[in-house]
Amino acid sequence: MILDTVNQDVRIGLRILFKEKSFCLLAVLVLALGIAGVTTQFTIVNAFVLRGFSFPHPEQLMSVGILDPQAPPQQNNFGNGFIPTAADYEDLKAGQNSFALMSG
Repeated sequence: MILDTVNQDVRIGLRILFKEKSFCLLAVLVLALGIAGVTTQFTIVNAFVLRGFSFPHPEQLMSVGILDPQAPPQQNNFGNGFIPTAADYEDLKAGQNSFALMSG
């Protein structure tokens, strides 16, 4: 009895939806965009938050920055200091002995 009513409601809804072509197209487009957005968000969260980084010992990652005592402090995405240029990074990499490995 309930399934008959639900079946009738679905048939009437689909009939009305297909009668209005522009509304049907808009509904399908909105659903597609919503599904794509949720899938993208889940993929990002799954890759970085749930599974973590795909290399050994991610807890040993460090962010390298350069502090200039005479310059005013700057706040960036990686904390205080300046992000090193490629040349600065190569100099740091050649002269460092504190880290097990510096990639680049």
